[in-house]
Amino acid sequence: MHMSNIKLYFSFLKASLKEMLVYRLDCIVGMLSQMVTQAVEIIFIWIVFQNTENLAGWNFSQIMLLYGITLLSVGIADFCFDALYDIGPKYIREGDFDKIMLRPVHPLISIIGASREFTSLGYFLLGLAITIIMLIKLAIPITVLFVLKIVFFSIVGALIIGAINTIFSISSFWTYRSNEVIWSTYRVYTFAQYPIDIYNGFIKFLITVILPFAFVAYFPTMSYLGFDKYMIYLSPVVAIILWIIAIKVWNMALNKYRSTGS
Repeated sequence: MHMSNIKLYFSFLKASLKEMLVYRLDCIVGMLSQMVTQAVEIIFIWIVFQNTENLAGWNFSQIMLLYGITLLSVGIADFCFDALYDIGPKYIREGDFDKIMLRPVHPLISIIGASREFTSLGYFLLGLAITIIMLIKLAIPITVLFVLKIVFFSIVGALIIGAINTIFSISSFWTYRSNEVIWSTYRVYTFAQYPIDIYNGFIKFLITVILPFAFVAYFPTMSYLGFDKYMIYLSPVVAIILWIIAIKVWNMALNKYRSTGS
C-alpha cells in the first residue's frame, strides 16, 4: 500500500465519523446498549471477587484497569475496522466489491474506511471511565507522559486487533459467512481480559503467539501497574509484523478473487 492510500483511508474515516454524528439517536442507543452489555460483564467480575481476594495475584482494581484498557483498544478497533465483517455478506455477495475494484485505491482501504460502528463509542467511553477511576483508586500518578503512553499503546492495541481481523477477513473470498469467521477469532481477545497466568499452556500460547491479543492490553497494563516494564514495547513490533502479514495475505487472496457475476 502507498501513502496515498493511507491518506485516503483517513479521509474515508473522517466522512464516516460525520455520518455517525448525523444519526445521533442511533449512536446514543448503540452506545447505551453496549454499555449495558459491558456492565453485565463487570458485575460478573465483581461477583467473582466476592469469593476471592485475588486472581493470579491481581486484585479487583487491577483486573478492572486491565478491563478498561482493553475496552479502549476494542472501541478504537471497532470504529476503524468494523466494515471488515461486511466483506463477504455485503460487498462480495451483493456485487459491490466489483465496484470497489474499479476505484483508484486499494480495496481494503475503501472497505475499512467505510467503518461506522455506533457501539464503538460506548466501548471507548466506558473504557475511558473505568481506566481513569482505577488509576485514581490504585494511586498511579497520572502525568502527561503517562497519558500519552496509554493513548499510544491503546492505538497500537487497536491496530493489533485490526490486523488479526484483516487476516481472517480473507475468508470472504471463499464464503459469504466471513463475518462469523472473523467474529469467532476476534472473541479470543476476551481471554486476554484476565491475567494469563490463570490459563494452561495452550491458551497462553494462543493469545501470545498465534492470536497475540495479550499485546493489546495485558502486557501494557502489566507495565502501567509496574509488574513488567519491557513486554509492552513488543506491542508495536507485533502490530507491524501482523500488518505485514495481513497485507500480504490479503493481496494474495485478492489476486484469486473471481466476481460473483451478480
